[in-house]
Order: sequence, then C-alpha cells, then structure tokens
Amino acid sequence: MNATGTGRPRDPRIDTDVLAVTRAMLVESGWEQLSMRAIATRSGVSRASITRRWPSKAHLVLDAILGATPDLSPFEGTDREGWIRWVVTGSAELFSRPEVRAATPGLLAAIRDHDDLRTALWRGFSGPSTQLFGSADSGESSTATAVLVLAAGAALFTSLIAVEDDTPALRAKILELLMPVARSEPERD
Repeated sequence: MNATGTGRPRDPRIDTDVLAVTRAMLVESGWEQLSMRAIATRSGVSRASITRRWPSKAHLVLDAILGATPDLSPFEGTDREGWIRWVVTGSAELFSRPEVRAATPGLLAAIRDHDDLRTALWRGFSGPSTQLFGSADSGESSTATAVLVLAAGAALFTSLIAVEDDTPALRAKILELLMPVARSEPERD
C-alpha cells in the first residue's frame, strides 16, 4: 500500500530494482553522473514512479545505501563494550562499501543543503542506536552520541582523506581509545 493509503498499491519490486540500480550506478558512474532519469531508464520504470517515492537524488541515494531504517540487529543482546565495538566496526564497514565511497562526497554537499534530510538522517539513525547504549535519564545518551560521532567521523575521515591509514590496526587503536567509555560511570546530562 502506498504511504497515503489512497490510489493503487505500490509495487515493492520497483523499490527493490531502483535501489539496486542506484547502488550499481554509483559504483559505475559516481555521484555526479547519477541522475533520476538514468536510474529510471536502467530500472525500467518511469521517472514519475521514482519521484513519487524519493523527492530528490539525495533521498534516493541515502535509501539505497542505508535503507529506510537502521539495522539494529548487531546491537541486540550486547553490552556497552559490544555496542562500542559494533559502532566502530559498523562505521568502518559502511564507509568502506564502494557505493558509499562513491556517494559520500556529493551526498555530504546535498545533506548540507537539505536540513530536513540531514535532521531525518541523524535522528533516524542515531536515536535508535544511542538508546540501546543506555537510558537518557542516566546521562548515557550524550555519551553514546559522542561515541557514535567519534566512530562514524573517524570512519568517514579515513575513507575519504586518510585512505592510506585506513587499516585494521588504526581501527583497533580507535576501539582501544573508545573502550574505556564502556567501563565508565554514566554522567548526568
């Protein structure tokens, strides 16, 4: 069923095909050459079908590389150390994916220009994961946010700038530096 509940039901195959084509074209052509029209043509769907689902290229690319909602399964049943370990590892894995590396420079500029998209991205992905670190009442929310920013920021930086230093040894060092947070007492916000 479509988002509004009126009209014809949406064909989920279109979403699957368009997202797969978007990822493939990012790797093949890069952000600059990617267009909604080219994606529609290669997917075999109308451009209108795409723009009804995603209002901009940035929205489409974010959905293609991250999904509509975060996958929280790596956090299930984990303690604070496991949470930090997954944030560091997951961030590094995300930014090392070819389609993410291809999209990131253009996507950063697009997000800068779309406050709604930036806000939705940050709240949609940071909120659920930081809640799994601990309760907001105990002050752990700001600690979890800081760890998330440090880990994701380090992964982003090494994937784009410090490419030569993007090694398992550096990721292990980042993890070593962040791990004491897991054993610290929560501070009040």
